[in-house]
Parts: sequence; C-alpha cells; structure tokens
Amino acid sequence: EHMLVGRLSRPLKNIPSSLSFQAAPLPATAWAPTVPPQISGLPHEVPCGARSFGIRRVKQRRRSRGRIIQLKQTHYEPKPDDYSPLPLSLLGSGPIRRVLKAGTVEAQQLAGAVEWDKYKCDVPGVRWHPVGGWRVQFDRRNYEHNFFVKCSCYFRVQLYGFDRAKELAIAYRRRLEAEWEEQQQIWARLENEREVARIQRREAKERARLAAEYEDETGESLWG
Repeated sequence: EHMLVGRLSRPLKNIPSSLSFQAAPLPATAWAPTVPPQISGLPHEVPCGARSFGIRRVKQRRRSRGRIIQLKQTHYEPKPDDYSPLPLSLLGSGPIRRVLKAGTVEAQQLAGAVEWDKYKCDVPGVRWHPVGGWRVQFDRRNYEHNFFVKCSCYFRVQLYGFDRAKELAIAYRRRLEAEWEEQQQIWARLENEREVARIQRREAKERARLAAEYEDETGESLWG
C-alpha cells in the first residue's frame, strides 16, 4: 500500500509504478501525553494526590460462599406413636407469632396458658387457618366420568365459636367423603347395568345370526 503524508490538492500524474511513498516519521514526543510539571508519576499511573474514582478491585466469589453446604447433624430421636405436631398455620397469625417469638416472661406465661392441643386435628383435610377459623379442603378427580370436586371453605370462630366451628368443619369433611363414596357406588351400579345390557344385546345378535343360518340351510324359520 502507498501512503501519502498531507493532502494533495491535485492528483499526481506521470508517477512511475516503482516509486513508493512512506509516511514521514513523527517525533518521539508527539504521541506522549502532556503531563504538567507539578504532577509526578508515569502517564499510565494514577497521579499523586488524585482521587481514585472508578477503580474497583475485581474479586471472584465462590458459589458456596455464605451458604450452608451440609446441615448440622444431630442425634435422631424417634417420635412417639401418638405424636401429632402443631399446625404451621399457627405462625400465620400475628398475635400468636409474637407471643411465641417474643421471649419475654409475660409472653412465656401467656404461651403456657394456651391449650395448644385444641389446635390439632386428626381428620385429614381439616386444619386451623390464620383467618381465625377452621378450613376444610376436599379435592377429588374422576377423569373417566369427567367429574371433578374441589372444595375449600372456612368455619369462622367469630360466627360459631372455637369448638363448634371445629365440629362443623369435621362433620362437613366427613359428609363430603360420604357423598363421594356414594357417587362411586352410583357409577359402579350404572357400569354394571350397562355391562348387563351389553351382554344381552350380544346374545340377541348371536341368536339372530343362528336363526338366519338355520333358515338359509333348511328354508324353514327357526321361530316357526
């Protein structure tokens, strides 16, 4: 490549092809930045007395930093057979959570006066809810009959009282289970009836086929 220094006003003519142009060398001090005499230090370093804005040391962090890689191992103590834990939904209520986590003498006295066993329920699908009531959950699916049941209702203590709301919730859950079992029995009965009707139609078709074959062979009707 041919390089010309400066700008030509008119194109050059009659220049031999063997002639090449080279850029004029620049003085050694032409590229160096101008450093005031009162500031010491090399050009690539931060000048003395200057504030280091935007300078940050990059440090690689490990994935396991600040994490518990292995949980603390404790001795396993088996639970008794009649053990039933308190529902975690108790901590969803603000007053109860503050009583349990306050740690004061008054809070411990209040926690000791509460009958915590009343918040337990052995019936599946019935539990205490932070809204102040007993919640009933029931979910069943039958894809063959395209029948789906999903229930979620509350029996509030404000309306029925604590014990009465718990009794109503348990009774309603058992009622839903009984109705589902009854529906299962109805489907089983309908399937049996359909199966019997299908067998009867098959037998009738078989008798008609045999009668037609007998009539073709003998020319007489099987039914007289």
